[in-house]
Amino acid sequence: MPLGWPYQQGPVTGVHGPPNSNHNFCEEDYIITPYIAEFVNTLTNLTYVIYGAHGIRRVRHREDGGLFSTLAFPYWGLVGVGVLSAWFHITLKYHSQMGDDLSMFLAVGALLHQLTTFNSTPTQRLKTTLLILGTLIPASIYHVWADEIYVHELVFAIMILLVVRQARRLIRERVTNPESQKRLGSMAIFGLGSGLFGYFLWNIDFHLCSHVTAFKRELGLPWALVFELHGWWHILTGIGAYTGMALVEYLVTLEEGRTDRIEEGFVWPVRAVLRNLEGSEAARKAR
Repeated sequence: MPLGWPYQQGPVTGVHGPPNSNHNFCEEDYIITPYIAEFVNTLTNLTYVIYGAHGIRRVRHREDGGLFSTLAFPYWGLVGVGVLSAWFHITLKYHSQMGDDLSMFLAVGALLHQLTTFNSTPTQRLKTTLLILGTLIPASIYHVWADEIYVHELVFAIMILLVVRQARRLIRERVTNPESQKRLGSMAIFGLGSGLFGYFLWNIDFHLCSHVTAFKRELGLPWALVFELHGWWHILTGIGAYTGMALVEYLVTLEEGRTDRIEEGFVWPVRAVLRNLEGSEAARKAR
């Protein structure tokens, strides 16, 4: 390709030494710098961090929020995913891989906790908290101790399904306008679809790596960086995760009849949907 340069030939060892993690993704190690094992896979974790920081910024001044409130915890979990995943892709070590794996529990566990306790009594909130922790802590210990992935994936998938189910229930119960229900449902589908498409690209990257690598080497650098598909997994799941977290925040803080700038503080793709939702609600009430 014009204005490009070829890949280095042969394996490159960086400052962190040979990888010893269970997974080493399709991006060639230390191809850009000896300080970062997988450059694109590291850089794209900024998606989680930026979206999480925006969420924390939004809720920190709310009367029912704050930096360390239940509204902020899911966003802190999203930041944690970005930081720990970047650490893993920088070093490709087993201990950093465990941090990356378990960070997923941080984000989805905090989101599930928010969904199930926002209108609970203190006693109910304590029981729910203990139930979630009583599931995640043993699953995390087993994942690290047994060095297996299936229980981890099963627990994570179940929590995602519970989050989706609870969010759909709240849309039906707390949003009375059918048009608004439809818009919020479409936003939820977009977030879920973004994550699923990212998972599709993840599988191509993981299972067809030899073909993807050959294609990237034909292109040369820097153009081939666009086809680091695991990096797109980070970007797309970051968008999907933020969409879900922002939707849940909106649902658990919804005040019936209020339409004054509800989209402020949210960012794409949520801001545009809620701005349109606000306009439709205002028009409906004007009639």
